[in-house]
Amino acid sequence: MTRGPHRDELLPGFLTWTSLALLACLVLIAVLVIASLRVVPEGERLVVSRLGGPPAVRGPGRTLVVPGIDRGVRVPLRWGPLDLWLEAPTRDGVLLRLRAVALISVSDPARHALRPVPEAAAISVLAEGRLRRHVAERHLNELADLLPGRTNPLAADLDAAVAEWGLKVTALEVVRADVPLPALRRWLTGEAAR
Repeated sequence: MTRGPHRDELLPGFLTWTSLALLACLVLIAVLVIASLRVVPEGERLVVSRLGGPPAVRGPGRTLVVPGIDRGVRVPLRWGPLDLWLEAPTRDGVLLRLRAVALISVSDPARHALRPVPEAAAISVLAEGRLRRHVAERHLNELADLLPGRTNPLAADLDAAVAEWGLKVTALEVVRADVPLPALRRWLTGEAAR
């Protein structure tokens, strides 16, 4: 009595239906692992939120982000330097032309990724406003704290203003301060009259 061919013997060679299904599962798993693998460079962090849960900060190095389940946002830790150019009158009416440089970095990648962060231009407008207010509240001879090498109280003030976006001001330095000659002459005659 001969029986018909077994159903696993319908494919030629070593392939059977079971081995073909197993091979398809292995290929699918390999493709899923390759699609999930992310490499986070040293200067970045990856903020991952799984199914809307609390964010987790990952990196640097290799990490897995499951497509469809995890949502990953790359956050660069360093911003470029912000150049600030402004004119500000002092309390005694002397007009100063200032050039300052602010260095900003990301202190909290999760907060930075979840909050809408303004452009660098908005941060520089904020810094220019703080610097202008600092100059306007002081006389010209009281502005020695803005000189390079001194502790600058503006950095802490600006740091508190940008902390809500997960940013930190690492340095704020006035690199150039010019006083127009007519304004300086008026100031000197006013100081001599006192």
